[in-house]
Amino acid sequence: MNLRPLGKTGLDVSEIGLGAAQIGNRSLPEEQAESVLRTALDAGINFIDTAAMYGVSEERIGRYVSDRQDDFVLATKCGDYQIEEAGTWKTVKDYSPEGITETIDASRKKLQMDVIDIVQFHGVPGDKDDEEAAYDALMGAKENGWVKFVGVSQDGQKGADAAEQWDLDTQEFTYNVLFQEADTFLFPSLREHEMGAIIKRPIANAVYTMTERPEGAFNGVPWDRAQDYPLADIAGDIPLVDFALKFTLAHPDVSTAIIGTTNVDHLKANTAITDDLDNDLIEAAKSAWTELFG
Repeated sequence: MNLRPLGKTGLDVSEIGLGAAQIGNRSLPEEQAESVLRTALDAGINFIDTAAMYGVSEERIGRYVSDRQDDFVLATKCGDYQIEEAGTWKTVKDYSPEGITETIDASRKKLQMDVIDIVQFHGVPGDKDDEEAAYDALMGAKENGWVKFVGVSQDGQKGADAAEQWDLDTQEFTYNVLFQEADTFLFPSLREHEMGAIIKRPIANAVYTMTERPEGAFNGVPWDRAQDYPLADIAGDIPLVDFALKFTLAHPDVSTAIIGTTNVDHLKANTAITDDLDNDLIEAAKSAWTELFG
């Protein structure tokens, strides 16, 4: 597994990371969650991305791999979390200074980590939030030694604005062959401020392999783009998922691309994919995107 610098943090992270949202599913058997985590580390993945609102993800990371903390970099998120009401779990957004501090402290306990490598906002504070107080609380967790580095997980212009306004170390956002917008305004800001780029949805959720439109906007909107985008023509003999991941990894500013799975075989296959994509194919993929969506 190739390692890449995570911006100005001084950390080197595996170019493919593990997105741990799916292992937070409470219906997922414990032994399966443990197997995914341990297999990821054994395969050379040294970056795990989670969040306070990802079900029992943090607890399972703490339970099964906290004894291997020297083997990986852990990024979690605050700004929202889950609570149980009348037997149903719901997400609560809380960007108050107290909420941020309490969520980070709870994450430390669940992860069994005195100091968390990275904590990011899961989005950005809303219009009704005290933005400055929220960021002060996030920075305060770094100053008091609970957190080594801080950042945000946010797409679009709001993500670019956060990179310009605050002294952040990392940013997590969408970038893939179907959604290349970040190349225009996000990557330049991160490059200027030497921030680590953590890429979510690097294979566009593989919507181009689906024959019918998925329900909801999360996969439905990418699926719509995939119907117009000539991915198969550009990829040629390269399997589509492989091509999509290679495209994302080919970007020189990408630090790590996180992929979530609960299937150990899929995990092993993903770790075998490298960034050896011919430059002509990269340019063809960019040109086709610009013509259609740019």
